Amino acid sequence: MYEYLDTRFGISGEAMKAKNLSFRVGVRGGYLAFNTFIAALLPFLGDFESLTGAISTFPLTFILANHMYYKAKKNKLSISQKGGLWANIVFFSLMSIAATVAAIRLIAVDSKTYSLFADI
Repeated sequence: MYEYLDTRFGISGEAMKAKNLSFRVGVRGGYLAFNTFIAALLPFLGDFESLTGAISTFPLTFILANHMYYKAKKNKLSISQKGGLWANIVFFSLMSIAATVAAIRLIAVDSKTYSLFADI
């Protein structure tokens, strides 16, 4: 996001120039303050982060890496190595599905007692 903001507003060159430094401190600080406000506004934001992790981070980290390695080394792997990779792919796929269901359940449960800026 920071790179996008720098590119969008034409900030380039030396990081310590007064213009660049003031822009980065002001805009990045404002962005951080806005995110902090939203996090305080939604007390169950962690549940949405869990959902995001279950849908994107978990599969990209554990499933895609194993699958890419399998595809790249397919002809050079032994049967046991192929089986191990497929076991990882299947196991982590099931874990990703379970994490997604759990995150959705947490959102549903926490949304019943939702109030702005609540400390639950």
